[in-house]
Amino acid sequence: MKILIVHCHFERGGVTQVVDNHVHCLQASDEIDEVALVSGPRQSGLQETTRSSASIWRIASLEYDSLRDTSLSVDEQAQHTAREIDERCRQAGWSRQETVVHWHNHSLGKNAASPLVIKHLADLGYSCLLQIHDFAEDQRPQNWVYLKRSHGCEKASELDAILYPNGDRLSYATLTTGDAETLVQFGIHRSRVDVLPNSVRLPTDELPEFEVATHKVQHAFDLPAGFRWMLYPVRGIRRKNLGEFLLMCQLAGRPTIGAMTLMPDTPMEKKSYERWQAVAERCVENVVFNAAHHEDIQFVDNLSAASVVVSSSVAEGFGMVFLEPWLASRSVVARNLPGVTGDFINHGMRLEHLYDAVQIPGSHSWLTEANRQFQNAKTNAWKDVRRNVESAQSPSASDQSSSDANEWIDFARLTPAMQIEVLVRFNTDSGFAKEVRDRNAALCDALVTDARPEIIDYNRNIVAANFGPENQKQQLLNAYRKAISNESIPGTGVQNDQTMLELVENSRPFYPCRVEQLD
Repeated sequence: MKILIVHCHFERGGVTQVVDNHVHCLQASDEIDEVALVSGPRQSGLQETTRSSASIWRIASLEYDSLRDTSLSVDEQAQHTAREIDERCRQAGWSRQETVVHWHNHSLGKNAASPLVIKHLADLGYSCLLQIHDFAEDQRPQNWVYLKRSHGCEKASELDAILYPNGDRLSYATLTTGDAETLVQFGIHRSRVDVLPNSVRLPTDELPEFEVATHKVQHAFDLPAGFRWMLYPVRGIRRKNLGEFLLMCQLAGRPTIGAMTLMPDTPMEKKSYERWQAVAERCVENVVFNAAHHEDIQFVDNLSAASVVVSSSVAEGFGMVFLEPWLASRSVVARNLPGVTGDFINHGMRLEHLYDAVQIPGSHSWLTEANRQFQNAKTNAWKDVRRNVESAQSPSASDQSSSDANEWIDFARLTPAMQIEVLVRFNTDSGFAKEVRDRNAALCDALVTDARPEIIDYNRNIVAANFGPENQKQQLLNAYRKAISNESIPGTGVQNDQTMLELVENSRPFYPCRVEQLD
């Protein structure tokens, strides 16, 4: 088999890390003759070991639509891109029948022609495995509306037929069992859906000693002696819920120093990120931004210096942050995302420091206003979606807070403006700060207490046994074998009258930080 792995770009980030891991797993397989990676021009995030193990191709039309010439219609662009991919494969001596096209996030809305390119490739005889990391339908209204308009669709069901086609040469993969079940509920036959959890491995086998890494970090960021590094190892986009990370810094207090590693790339995400930096300068004294951008500091330095790894993210495709730190003997304190963490717990992991909410107390009138703004944020986010939106705009079960509405609200349900209000008040009102700490005592303790060695050892072994490269290799090979076998689909899957927009939207909670628009 020949494997062609496709994405819009290979800059640093979640998908590129997944692709790096895939190449690492496949290089030892006798079944795979060659691997090639193809994307738009941006490819600086690939590891050197990946570059030496796979061919790297560039096709300009695979780039984000926002970063390239879009003068062609979506149909013309799709035909052009499919021809170019086919030509590159033929130049490499790859036959269509022996090639699996493994396409990442084809339906997210970053490149509207991608689903049609896949259709053309399948018609030519290529087997296509469509791996979904994120859904445009999952609180990305701008992406979804852009796709609908680009393809000239009047109804959501018309767009669904383009984004999620059935066919003998088409298979799907997801990162979690929950996402796989969503595709099955939509109508993709279960035999055509595989779960491909990410493999987890550290970029080097040799982590620096804690003392060595701590000294490097202290010197790089001019930190006081005796500091405690609380690492949030992500790109700081909106769904990472940076306001809550800043609250974690406040809850932990000194000598803990929170470390946000990566700044975003896109204009909207940069605006949000820079706003949180400005907020931190006003009211959070124990935080460092851009901890991964210092020329003297590598990822392994930040990880080795960390006493704890945290995550306040409200949505993840897979949730690498829940797994990777354990391989470095670091514990994890994180907001619980049941659709993600459920798979890990089912594998036996003991995630003792997950929290379901950060309780913020307030007066009756303040809490009423907070809940009103929450509902307004959801309504406004989807106002441009031309469909019958009653089910999406009404509070679903997943939106309901478990709080007593007269006493507190979950911090993540606050709009960013109200989150800032809480952070400022925490910094200036000692009584309020004490009450927040008292209501979230377990979280406060988890942030400043080292995990028990037996828990670290136990979880490290679970991660290594269930999410290591060998498991990933077998899962990938099984998916590729199935994709290239070209067996007829036994039926069309379940019959369902719900659109993918409804299925995805109604299965996930809404959080205002995800859809905030900044001028």
